[in-house]
Amino acid sequence: MHLRASFFLVAFFAPITVLAAQPPSSGARATGTNAPATNTNAPAQATPPSATLQPALDVLKQALAGMNIDKWKASPAIRSEADSNMRSVQRDVESTLPALVATADAAPDSPAKTLPVFRNVDALYDVLLRLDASARLAAPKDQMSAIDQALASVSDARHALGDQLQTSAEAQDARVVHLQAALKAVPPPPPPAPAPVACTPPPPVKKKKPAAKPAAKPASTATTSSQTTPPPSH
Repeated sequence: MHLRASFFLVAFFAPITVLAAQPPSSGARATGTNAPATNTNAPAQATPPSATLQPALDVLKQALAGMNIDKWKASPAIRSEADSNMRSVQRDVESTLPALVATADAAPDSPAKTLPVFRNVDALYDVLLRLDASARLAAPKDQMSAIDQALASVSDARHALGDQLQTSAEAQDARVVHLQAALKAVPPPPPPAPAPVACTPPPPVKKKKPAAKPAAKPASTATTSSQTTPPPSH
């Protein structure tokens, strides 16, 4: 059975629908009231996995309760294998499967939650099939009939759960495709306006101080006698 379970999706999207306004019926016009509008496009609520499996599990529990492998006419090896398979089925039905079913019941539209239940029931069917084969060889007629009936019930429930899982996965895929098409039809938002640029005033220009003029050098005086003026002669 081909199962298309979309695991990358953890949330479900409601389909976007456009409802056209319809005029009230003639009876409504006569009474002055409008009939309440109904949404015919609303998806049908999925069946919880427990509703699909519980009848078969009840038949299986009843068959296990009436089984007494010690009365089987078989070798110790066959009885030991049958006892091991029976205990494995009991542990799964009483401990493992209820928790998985409770999780799936909380989200019956989610293929990701239902898939572990289907895998568990599929493995349970394989073990029950081996137990039924042993019972056909060695069990008393009443025990063999009870196991046969339980095997048929679990098989029917397994097929029904697989069909339900595939239908749920296909419905989820359709919702995703519908949502993607609706998103593509929405025009993109306009680009945001550029942020205003703050004007920064230029830094003040520092005035250069005028260069200091060099000090005038004092006139040189004669220091030698040769450069002195001789005294006038008499």
